[in-house]
Amino acid sequence: MSGIALAYLAALVSGISVFVNSIGVVSMDPLSYTFLRNLLVAGVLGSIGLMLGKIKEFSLLDARQTLMLLFVGLVGGGIAFALFFSGLSTISGAEGSFLFRLLFIISIVLAVVFFKEQINWKIVTGAAAVIIGNFLILGSSQLSFSVGSLLVLLATILWALEYTASKKLLQTLSPISVASFRMGFGSLFLLGLLVWQGKISAVFEVSSSSLLWIAISTGLLTLFVTLWYSALAKTSLIYATAALTLGGPISALLSFLFVGKALLPLHAFGLLLLAAGVIYAVGVAETISAFSWMKDKALLVLRRR
Repeated sequence: MSGIALAYLAALVSGISVFVNSIGVVSMDPLSYTFLRNLLVAGVLGSIGLMLGKIKEFSLLDARQTLMLLFVGLVGGGIAFALFFSGLSTISGAEGSFLFRLLFIISIVLAVVFFKEQINWKIVTGAAAVIIGNFLILGSSQLSFSVGSLLVLLATILWALEYTASKKLLQTLSPISVASFRMGFGSLFLLGLLVWQGKISAVFEVSSSSLLWIAISTGLLTLFVTLWYSALAKTSLIYATAALTLGGPISALLSFLFVGKALLPLHAFGLLLLAAGVIYAVGVAETISAFSWMKDKALLVLRRR
């Protein structure tokens, strides 16, 4: 149950992160913002991996694993981030969250194709509830079908492909190794993109307010990738991405609370429907066990203090 529990925790962090980034990314050039944050995350994760002695794992890779790791870094840590934050700077946080939550639907197909994971009526029904609930939360009037929304959707598809490759790599590599390489190699791509676009000077022209948002986003992303890749290593791709979908309602609730949006009855029903769909797809008993695991871990930490 620890894998599902970690995925639920990753969803909490993801929901907060999407909301924060929808505000922070407009404070400076989106690509520069993404590069600086990802580079800092890579530094933190790389330092942790070095202290834990995980660096030796990279010397044991074969050619196929090396190519997959390069794919994870280039696509997941570079291209998808560039597309996502470029798109997110032109659309609402709610719309960005809606599009990213389609990750669960895309991942179902990939999980069946690449891992032969079994789908049943619980998963199908849960996925349908997630889609309907997501639409009710967003409201059709907020779907822009703009270039920005298409960029976010493309980034979501690329992340689904990257998570599939990452799960395969996690059979032989530790989560910290995969996550640190992903963020580090991806940062090199983003740096190259900045140079190519002639925006490298923007990296050195960061305002104090932007630094604050970058610092907050760095902390959230470091926590997210640590939880998420640990979850991928311990549970199925379908269950992990299903649990991650709960980040959507969290982002929406934060928008209602802090951006002055009223929580309409239709939105509230959508939130409940999406949450119910996730829990039904993952399993009620499994979800209860996951939250029990989280409670036990929290109590253990408190007792040690």
